[in-house]
Amino acid sequence: MKILFDTTFLLPLFGIKVDVVDVDRLIALREALRGRGIGVAYPKLLIVELIAKIAREASKLGRMPLKVLDAFEALLSEVDIELVEPSIKHRATAIEMRIQGHKDIFDNMLYATALHEKMRLLTEDKKLIDFLRDKGYKVDIIMRLKDLERILADKQ
Repeated sequence: MKILFDTTFLLPLFGIKVDVVDVDRLIALREALRGRGIGVAYPKLLIVELIAKIAREASKLGRMPLKVLDAFEALLSEVDIELVEPSIKHRATAIEMRIQGHKDIFDNMLYATALHEKMRLLTEDKKLIDFLRDKGYKVDIIMRLKDLERILADKQ
């Protein structure tokens, strides 16, 4: 099994604080997944979104967080996280979601990648989840952090 991480779950690795998870908890989570043979993935196309979010936070700080360059090198080398190439199916589904009203094309690509690659999607994005439910998309592939932590605790 592989889990596709939403961008929010990568930001702490780049020195960006998020409400959902801190870097220590994220590293422990990745170690627990690795120990159970569960891979972590991220859509290659979403690196643009990741850069934009890092740049926005760096602007607020007035400097680039120290971890950024090392973290990008690790990400692009696929040390811990597999980068998934976009396919025609991914793009078609993402565009269809946009036509149906979900305006965040990055979230659409994230979901489409998980759907077509038969991965679970780790996200806390309530707007995305609500949209998917409302439009009849498959939502059983989505997990929230608390769900993942519960699964990992049960397997110990």
